Amino acid sequence: MKKLLIIFTLLCGYFSSAQLKVLHINSSWNTRHNLDLQGIKNAQVQYTFLEDLTPSLKQQIKSVPTILIIGEDNKTKMIWSGGIALKLKITKDDVQSVIDKIIARDSAIPVRRRSTN
Repeated sequence: MKKLLIIFTLLCGYFSSAQLKVLHINSSWNTRHNLDLQGIKNAQVQYTFLEDLTPSLKQQIKSVPTILIIGEDNKTKMIWSGGIALKLKITKDDVQSVIDKIIARDSAIPVRRRSTN
Protein backbone atom coordinates (compact mmCIF):
# COMPACT_ATOMS: atom_id res chain seq x y z
CA MET A 1 0.00 0.00 0.00
CA LYS A 2 2.85 2.37 0.83
CA LYS A 3 4.45 1.80 -2.59
CA LEU A 4 1.12 2.47 -4.28
CA LEU A 5 0.77 5.77 -2.42
CA ILE A 6 4.29 6.82 -3.44
CA ILE A 7 3.63 5.98 -7.09
CA PHE A 8 0.34 7.87 -7.02
CA THR A 9 2.02 10.94 -5.50
CA LEU A 10 4.79 10.90 -8.09
CA LEU A 11 2.32 10.55 -10.95
CA CYS A 12 0.20 13.44 -9.65
CA GLY A 13 3.28 15.62 -9.39
CA TYR A 14 4.39 14.71 -12.88
CA PHE A 15 1.05 15.41 -14.55
CA SER A 16 0.34 18.59 -12.59
CA SER A 17 3.65 20.26 -13.42
CA ALA A 18 3.94 22.37 -16.54
CA GLN A 19 5.58 20.67 -19.48
CA LEU A 20 7.97 23.41 -20.55
CA LYS A 21 10.67 23.09 -23.18
CA VAL A 22 13.98 24.97 -23.13
CA LEU A 23 15.45 25.28 -26.62
CA HIS A 24 19.12 26.32 -26.85
CA ILE A 25 20.02 27.43 -30.39
CA ASN A 26 23.60 28.17 -31.35
CA SER A 27 25.83 28.00 -34.39
CA SER A 28 28.45 25.30 -34.86
CA TRP A 29 31.26 27.88 -34.95
CA ASN A 30 30.10 29.48 -31.65
CA THR A 31 29.83 26.38 -29.43
CA ARG A 32 32.34 27.72 -26.90
CA HIS A 33 29.60 30.15 -25.80
CA ASN A 34 27.00 27.43 -25.13
CA LEU A 35 25.28 27.72 -21.77
CA ASP A 36 25.39 24.49 -19.78
CA LEU A 37 21.75 23.77 -18.93
CA GLN A 38 22.34 20.32 -17.45
CA GLY A 39 20.31 19.90 -14.28
CA ILE A 40 17.41 22.20 -15.24
CA LYS A 41 14.29 20.98 -13.43
CA ASN A 42 10.64 20.92 -14.59
CA ALA A 43 11.55 21.44 -18.25
CA GLN A 44 12.87 19.45 -21.17
CA VAL A 45 16.16 20.86 -22.51
CA GLN A 46 17.08 20.58 -26.19
CA TYR A 47 20.20 21.84 -27.94
CA THR A 48 20.17 22.52 -31.67
CA PHE A 49 22.36 24.19 -34.26
CA LEU A 50 21.12 27.09 -36.33
CA GLU A 51 22.27 25.25 -39.43
CA ASP A 52 19.84 22.38 -38.67
CA LEU A 53 16.74 24.60 -38.51
CA THR A 54 14.32 25.14 -41.37
CA PRO A 55 14.80 28.35 -43.38
CA SER A 56 11.66 29.92 -41.92
CA LEU A 57 12.94 29.37 -38.37
CA LYS A 58 16.43 30.58 -39.27
CA GLN A 59 14.99 33.93 -40.33
CA GLN A 60 13.41 34.41 -36.90
CA ILE A 61 16.71 33.96 -35.01
CA LYS A 62 18.53 37.30 -35.03
CA SER A 63 21.65 36.32 -33.07
CA VAL A 64 23.23 33.25 -31.51
CA PRO A 65 23.21 31.83 -28.94
CA THR A 66 19.48 32.07 -28.29
CA ILE A 67 17.52 30.37 -25.54
CA LEU A 68 13.75 29.99 -25.77
CA ILE A 69 11.36 28.78 -23.10
CA ILE A 70 8.33 27.29 -24.82
CA GLY A 71 5.10 26.49 -22.96
CA GLU A 72 2.64 23.64 -23.34
CA ASP A 73 0.73 25.68 -25.92
CA ASN A 74 3.91 25.97 -28.07
CA LYS A 75 4.09 29.71 -27.42
CA THR A 76 7.33 31.37 -26.45
CA LYS A 77 7.29 32.34 -22.78
CA MET A 78 10.81 33.84 -22.61
CA ILE A 79 13.70 34.50 -24.96
CA TRP A 80 17.34 35.42 -24.42
CA SER A 81 19.73 36.31 -27.26
CA GLY A 82 23.48 36.76 -27.35
CA GLY A 83 23.31 40.02 -29.26
CA ILE A 84 26.39 41.56 -30.87
CA ALA A 85 28.69 39.95 -28.28
CA LEU A 86 27.58 36.45 -29.46
CA LYS A 87 27.51 35.43 -25.79
CA LEU A 88 24.64 35.12 -23.32
CA LYS A 89 24.78 37.28 -20.20
CA ILE A 90 22.65 34.92 -18.11
CA THR A 91 23.30 31.86 -15.98
CA LYS A 92 21.60 28.51 -15.58
CA ASP A 93 20.10 29.83 -12.34
CA ASP A 94 18.43 32.69 -14.25
CA VAL A 95 16.81 30.19 -16.62
CA GLN A 96 15.67 27.99 -13.71
CA SER A 97 14.24 31.02 -11.92
CA VAL A 98 12.11 31.96 -14.94
CA ILE A 99 10.91 28.36 -15.31
CA ASP A 100 9.88 28.30 -11.64
CA LYS A 101 8.02 31.61 -12.03
CA ILE A 102 6.16 30.38 -15.12
CA ILE A 103 5.10 27.19 -13.33
CA ALA A 104 4.00 29.13 -10.25
CA ARG A 105 2.06 31.63 -12.34
CA ASP A 106 0.36 28.94 -14.41
CA SER A 107 -0.61 26.89 -11.37
CA ALA A 108 -2.00 29.96 -9.55
CA ILE A 109 -4.45 30.83 -12.32
CA PRO A 110 -7.84 29.31 -11.47
CA VAL A 111 -9.53 27.51 -14.31
CA ARG A 112 -13.01 28.93 -14.88
CA ARG A 113 -15.83 27.55 -16.93
CA ARG A 114 -17.08 29.63 -19.79
CA SER A 115 -20.50 31.12 -19.45
CA THR A 116 -23.28 29.30 -21.24
CA ASN A 117 -25.37 32.44 -21.63
